[in-house]
Amino acid sequence: MDYRRLEKIKRILQRRQPDLTLITDNVNNFRNLSSIIRSCEAVGIMEVHLVNNQQEKLYLINKVTAGAERWLTQTRHSSIVTGINHLKKKGFTIYATHLGDPEGICCAVRTLDYRKMDYTKPTAFVVGSEKKGISEEALENADYHISIPMMGMTQSLNVSVATAIILFEAQRQREEKGYYQQLRMSQEIYEKTIFEWAYPEAALAYRANKKPYPPLTETGEIKRDYKSSKASS
Repeated sequence: MDYRRLEKIKRILQRRQPDLTLITDNVNNFRNLSSIIRSCEAVGIMEVHLVNNQQEKLYLINKVTAGAERWLTQTRHSSIVTGINHLKKKGFTIYATHLGDPEGICCAVRTLDYRKMDYTKPTAFVVGSEKKGISEEALENADYHISIPMMGMTQSLNVSVATAIILFEAQRQREEKGYYQQLRMSQEIYEKTIFEWAYPEAALAYRANKKPYPPLTETGEIKRDYKSSKASS
């Protein structure tokens, strides 16, 4: 492990936002999905939640993601309601991106300008498919509906473009609060993720053998003589 590489991993992890995430509601265009993954990683999201009832496997396009998928946990859910409820139990506020004019009414929930919301609290965005948009189930289970104001004849944006716009508004708000200047995860998760990013193949082997990760030296090398209590018992 190159020392400079280790320092970069630590620097990136110290800017990660574990309480900012996104759920895709049957986004079935793999180019758009790949672009969304890239935007999520760029703003410091650690985990994305994917719902796609139409595809057994989800394919990402490497030229579009630019490798962003390597640095994100991708969690799949059987339905959009399951995904939303999973995050609500963790204290996330759910924002469904809804097409149409701000201040409109849908499902008895007012659609608001995306710039008027507070994304410094635990936040999860739901983005819909290219053809059908957000599902009724997502709209009914979301806490808020948000929309990007349109000033031209076109009344909607490509889903990956709309996602990037909203994510970078969340980043702007969090930067103002200093969230990117402080470690926002537990020390245990921080050290665990450092090992997984630095030594992905070794991490797989340790997990397969149900062994804890060994600590790293200051220069990023694995302590070969390390023996955990579990390993020695």
